[in-house]
Amino acid sequence: MSKHGGALDEYAAELNSVVIDEIRGWKGHPELGRILGNLRSHTNRKAFFDTLAEATVARHLLARGCRLRFEVPTPLGRRCDFEVKAPQEGGPERTFYLHVKRLDSDRPVRHPRQLMAVTSRLRVLERIARPYIVQVRWHEGLSAQQMQRLVTQAGEFILQARVGEEMISRDHDGRELGGVRIIAPWEGTHVNVTIGLPPGFVDQAPRFRRLAQRAYQQFMPRAVNVIMICSGQVDDEGDFETALLGSHIERWDAYPPRGKRVAHGRANDGFWHGQRFSASKFAGWFCLAPDQAEARMRLWARDNMPIDTEVQDWLTRVLEGERL
Repeated sequence: MSKHGGALDEYAAELNSVVIDEIRGWKGHPELGRILGNLRSHTNRKAFFDTLAEATVARHLLARGCRLRFEVPTPLGRRCDFEVKAPQEGGPERTFYLHVKRLDSDRPVRHPRQLMAVTSRLRVLERIARPYIVQVRWHEGLSAQQMQRLVTQAGEFILQARVGEEMISRDHDGRELGGVRIIAPWEGTHVNVTIGLPPGFVDQAPRFRRLAQRAYQQFMPRAVNVIMICSGQVDDEGDFETALLGSHIERWDAYPPRGKRVAHGRANDGFWHGQRFSASKFAGWFCLAPDQAEARMRLWARDNMPIDTEVQDWLTRVLEGERL
């Protein structure tokens, strides 16, 4: 490890060079210099990438003309990761408090494989007239006959399965070929197929909820607070939304929409269910890809309690929008 650059030099090969140079330029900055110091001094990988998540958010906000204070104390003895003073069109700056968490995973960043590039056999599943998002995974190296067996078993399962259910496909000798999971309803009339990781389905929603609860403990009272959580997979976005809103379920106590046979809703396990964690009204997610120069952030606003739409629009422009 370089004595001068510390962990920042140790992990440099995994990071975008533009990002490294920009972060190194924070030396001497009264607030961001502490983030640089933390990146250099960490002695374990998790702590380093947790701080890199904070640095990624800081870069994103600086590019949008924001002024930042780092680790701002609250009256309850906690610390907000950032106090953000952000510009708005035709008016003075607005202030919000941002709480950054990272879902740690040993999996490398995986970009979605395109269905067309994988196999045309799976396209058959999209002909099934059921309005579900269906995730299919399979082990590498399957023969044409094994892939066809997987597709046949998947089709039979999809025809009778409900939201949240999954099955494992096996060969004649009991060897696991892959699996199918009914992820959620969607607005289409036929199955929408997505691709899952070969080892198995991983539901990150419970971990996202725990991180959101930790962030909630750092809220600044009587202020606009935003939870921002990142993770290492681009398809974790759905699990984050599930953590906020609740698991998809079939509702037998409600009338289905016109033209639908079953009503769908959300279970009571969502972070924002009912009046739970009522001070939380905004939360965001992004994929932390250390080799990328930019992070695409997405913001959710709570819809089961009053929201200032002007504040929502402003936050969306700051966190999701282009450079100002």
